[in-house]
Amino acid sequence: MYGSGMRVALFVVDLFVALTAIGGGIALEAGLEEGRFPPEMLRGTPFGGYVIPGLILAVLVGGSAAVAAAATLLSPQIGGLVSIVAGVVTMGWIVGEILLLKQPSAPTWSEVFYFTLGLVMAVLGLMVWRA
Repeated sequence: MYGSGMRVALFVVDLFVALTAIGGGIALEAGLEEGRFPPEMLRGTPFGGYVIPGLILAVLVGGSAAVAAAATLLSPQIGGLVSIVAGVVTMGWIVGEILLLKQPSAPTWSEVFYFTLGLVMAVLGLMVWRA
């Protein structure tokens, strides 16, 4: 998969992460994820609730992936570089989530999935940037 195929794959992964992170962040802020993330999981963290984490997820993780998706459409080189950054941001979010939240089991399947997507974004971004 070279050239335009990698670029399309990168765009799809960037867009998927953008949409799900923005949606997940909004759901956290609105309190729609209390079943999966009860407030007790935030004990010992700097957060008193999920509003700030939801904003970080939507704006930083989702926003960086959205910018990466748009940049990938406009310019492979710029899109590749922005996707590398967005992938690292996504992986950082997951590592932070695992380290901060008091979860019954870590990592969860969704954490492994999104960490892997962040890695795919970074690797594909590097490949598109260098192509």
